[in-house]
Parts: sequence; structure tokens; C-alpha cells
Amino acid sequence: MGQGRNDRARGLSAGVAALAVCLGATTAAGPARAFELFGVHLFGEKAPDPEASPDAQPYAIDVSVDTGDDDLATRIRDASALYADRDDTPPPSTAAFLSRVSAEYARLVGALYAEGYYGGAVTITVDGRDPATIEPDAVLPKPVKVAVSVSTGPRFTFGKVAIDGRAPPRPDLADRKTPTPESLGLVPGATARSTAVLGSERVLVDEWRRQGFPKAEIAKRDAVADHPSSTLDVGIDVKSGPAAVYGPVTASGTERMDPAFTAWMTGLKPGARYDPRDLERAAANLRRLQVFASQRLVEADAVGPDGTLPIDVKVAERLPRVFGAGGSFSTTEGAGVEGYWEHRNLFGEAERLRFEGRVAGIASTDPTDFSYFLGTSFVKPGILTPWTDLTAAVNGEREVLDAYTQNTVRGRVGLAHAFFEGLKGEVAANLEAVRIEDAAVEDDFLIASLPASLTWDTRDDALEPTEGFTLTGKLEPFHEFSYGNTGAVTELEGTTYLALDADARFVLAGRAAVGSIAGVPQDEFPASRMFFVGGGGSVRGYDYRNVGPRDATGDPIGGRSYVEASVELRAKVTDTIGVVPFLDAGQAFASSLPDFSEDLALGAGIGLRYYTGLGAIRVDGAVPLNPGPGDPAFAVYVGLGQSF
Repeated sequence: MGQGRNDRARGLSAGVAALAVCLGATTAAGPARAFELFGVHLFGEKAPDPEASPDAQPYAIDVSVDTGDDDLATRIRDASALYADRDDTPPPSTAAFLSRVSAEYARLVGALYAEGYYGGAVTITVDGRDPATIEPDAVLPKPVKVAVSVSTGPRFTFGKVAIDGRAPPRPDLADRKTPTPESLGLVPGATARSTAVLGSERVLVDEWRRQGFPKAEIAKRDAVADHPSSTLDVGIDVKSGPAAVYGPVTASGTERMDPAFTAWMTGLKPGARYDPRDLERAAANLRRLQVFASQRLVEADAVGPDGTLPIDVKVAERLPRVFGAGGSFSTTEGAGVEGYWEHRNLFGEAERLRFEGRVAGIASTDPTDFSYFLGTSFVKPGILTPWTDLTAAVNGEREVLDAYTQNTVRGRVGLAHAFFEGLKGEVAANLEAVRIEDAAVEDDFLIASLPASLTWDTRDDALEPTEGFTLTGKLEPFHEFSYGNTGAVTELEGTTYLALDADARFVLAGRAAVGSIAGVPQDEFPASRMFFVGGGGSVRGYDYRNVGPRDATGDPIGGRSYVEASVELRAKVTDTIGVVPFLDAGQAFASSLPDFSEDLALGAGIGLRYYTGLGAIRVDGAVPLNPGPGDPAFAVYVGLGQSF
């Protein structure tokens, strides 16, 4: 693992403790009555459903679709809200039930249109009767039988397709990967899905908007179904409206935030040509300030006579102060506690001041055996440009490990800049004093360095990526004053993701990393600065930081270079449950360049994922395939989010 990745699961008991949070067990003053895992009922008596209203109207529904295509039948059946909600709490009254029945026609006809069927029919009966003949206060059986019959008829194809007023192509936009009506299937002879028509209308409007016409709209749409030929003729008329440049940018809804600064942080420049990508980037920049509970960039209703389009940033602020605390326990590392306090808007321009501390390794009653961290950090957004932040941090740390004890005081100041969407960089000046104590010697180091990094991120989603990649390069030239060594630390890490099916239920994910420390002997550089491999986030199955060079007593001392690689197959069994087999490999080396003549440590295992709105709850079990001294036979890791 690289030097900076120390936040990983350690030990089986920590995994078991975290796993217990994910288990639901109903208990009383006796044996357990029921057991659920990740919301799936396994055995015992289920908890009763919420009580229904005495006037509720339960129902039993049957949906039949006259097609031999099972997938098509499933898609049409799933469009029925009555069918989807059949096991939920019933409608509160007969009137509410009949209202839901009435809404079914539009849903099912819409589902037929979406599949290209324009000559179908939908028939619904309630208790054998036409629901339109049933009074809202009628008394119906409980449950009442609902029969839905869907006749698809022939599938239509597009006949004539005429698009008037389409935006002219622009060479400078040719490299943008954007959909077109043709790519969506709006071409003669293709299946006449209504989604292709509606999607094409959005695309046609967006084509004009990308060229600086914010008020483009669909002026007219004609869709004529010819039943004898089973074709659908489509005509679409697009009106561009006037071209526009940005007018005044204002902010409303601010309380503690400076409204002028809020508007400036959008990066929108009055007089610049309108581009919807600018608005997307502006919204993302406002979100990263962490000050607003919500933010919207609202365009004026019309372009002004002078060709300008005013923009108003409507925001709602969050509370500026926040604090938190947490704890952990591991049989190998002992207990740990941590906490932080943060002010997210110190002077009215989203300045963040944070204090944090933690105590770890509480496995005895002797405080000198504990590890400590205390630090403060400050971030000032909007230095020089809306995309540039000033960062500063000061912290002190004491880490007690088997091989040595490290005491560090560190100060850092730098700049972080987002060049464009997906590409960001950081550069800083760093000064740190380190004391390493072991049984034989006490060593002091003073290091000045200029760490810099550049990250390129094309993932489609940060929490659950299914395509794209990340690539991060780090370079840290340094000078160590105690021994007079000058050198550099370099790291390169990449991840990639590939969906194996159209619904992205099977995703192949890979990660590779390599690092090197050049210009300094191992015994003249702090052990805490070496590369360590092993554990969660590195090579799973091995003990934490246990892979690589060792000293004469057999304790791991880290290496001056390392390599790591991982591959996972992320398979969704249901919408909330996933299974992930994986294989990890890695090694740390005494030399400043990886020595591939040495064997790599290999770890294999399988993981369970429970998908939530905050990310996947991750439980991984792994075995080391070629374990070394101190490595377990089996290890469990628990965390939030995918492993990479």
C-alpha cells in the first residue's frame, strides 16, 4: 500500500462488530422470534405489517399479456402500479382504490407505446365489472379480484421521419459524445418506440442549447400511426430562439454567505456565450463548498433585448458548525475513539476550519502504548479563481507499532485547482519533524518537501462506477536535513471499470498501483515514510502492513518501492444484494524500483455488498494464498463503499 492509505479495517473482531449493525434480530425476554440479514427474512415470525384502515380496499390482481415474449410481458406488467403495490398496504378506501384503477390505463398504454405497439388494447375488470360503472362508495369484496388484460397488437416501425429546424453541426463540438435522434432509433424502419421520439426531442433542444441558444423548444410534433402498414410517421419542428450571452449573475437565499462571493464561485462570466456545461460545472463547484443544503441556477424566463440571459443562484444554507465522533475495536489493534469539530463558513466565504483528534491502540491501561493524532486544517475556496483553493494543515501524531514508535509534527500549505471536469491537481509545501524510537536506537529526521498530485477521473459515478477510469500521479521531491539526502517519492495509481451487460448488473473492476522512493537509503529515512502492503484496501487476506521487507527480528519495516493490483467481479444478485469475488496481488521491495524476481503476495476471497443510498456496505472475506509470518488463515474486512 502507499504511505497515505492507513484507514483500513484491521482484524476479524472489528468486522464482526460492524457486521452486527447490518443484522436485524427481533428479541424479547426469551429466544429470538425472527432473523433478517440485510433486510432479507430468513426464519421465524415476521414483524406484522402496519395496520390497514378499516375502510381499506384490499385486492388480488392478475395481469395477462397476449405475447410470447416473456421479457416484453414482464416490462408491461411492471408498468402496472396496482401490480407493483399488490403486497403493500391496500388503498385506504374504495374511492382511492378506483382512482388507482383508473390511472392504470394511461400507464399500460404508455408502456405499449414505449415498446412500439400503437394498436393494442387494455381491458380492466373489478369483481368482473367495468370499474367505470362502480360507485366510489360501493361495498366490494375484500379482497376484490382485479383482472387486467393487455392485447399488444402488431409492433410498429417508423415510416417517414421529418425534422425541421435542427441545429447545424459544429466541428468544435464533434468530439463530444452526445446522443442524436439517429442513435436513439428515430430512423425509418426502426421500432417505433415512443421513448425514441421523446428522447430525440430533448436531444434536438440540447443541440441548440449547446450552441448558445438557451430558449430552444419543440414548436410542434406530429405523430401519425398508419394501422394498415403498422408504421408511425413523425414530424418534429424545432425553434432555436435567440442566441444569448450571460447577463448579471446574482445570488439569493444567502444568510451567512456573501452573495457576491456565491455568484462569483459559479465561474460564470457576464458576456460569455451561454453553454449548459458551464451551468453544470457551476453547480458542482457550489456543491463542493459544503455550505448549501440546496442550490439551483435559475435562468431568466427570456433572453433580454440586448442578448443577455441573467442567472440567479438560489441557495439554502446548512448550519455552519458540525461535529462528530466514532469508535472502533479490533482484537489485533485494540479499541479506538475519534472526534472532530468543523466550522464550514468561518468568515462568510465558505472557509472551513476543522479540528480533529483520535486515540487508537487502546489495548492496555498504559497510555504510553496508545497511538494519538491531533490536527487542525483550514481551507479557503476561491483563491485566484473559483476553481482554486488554499489549503493549510498542522498536526501532531504518535503511532505505536510492533517494530517502532513514531512521533511526527507536520505543517503543510498548498493550492488545489480543478482544471476542468474530471481533472484536478494539488501542490503544497510540507515540513515535518519525525522521531523514530525502537529498542536499539532513536533517530530524528527533518524533511522539507513539495508534494504534488494530478488526478484524471472519468467515472460515471463516484460511489458505484460502472464505466470509466481514474488515474492519479504523485510526485514529492524532498530534502532530509539530518542525513543530507535529497530524493523524490513517486506514485502512480489507476482504476478502471467495465459493465459486462446493458443493465450494469455485472461490472468488472480493476486497480493497479506502483510507487518508488529514490535518493535515500532505507535506514536514513523515517520508517513511517516507507511503503507497506497488506490488509484491507491493499492485499486482502494478509495482516495489516505485513507484506514486504523485514528487520533482523522479523518485524516488517516497509519498502522503498511497491506494486499492487486487484481485480473484482461485482455481481448484483438483487437490487440491494451483491456478490464480489476478487483477487489481490502486491509486494513491497527493499530496492527503490520494484524487483519482480520476488514473489508477489496473493490474496483471494469473496465479498458481500448491501447497496444503500449512501453507498454499499462492504463485507469481504479473504485468505492469503502464500502467507508469511504473522498472517492469518482468514481475514474479514468491513467498510462503507466499494473497495476501490
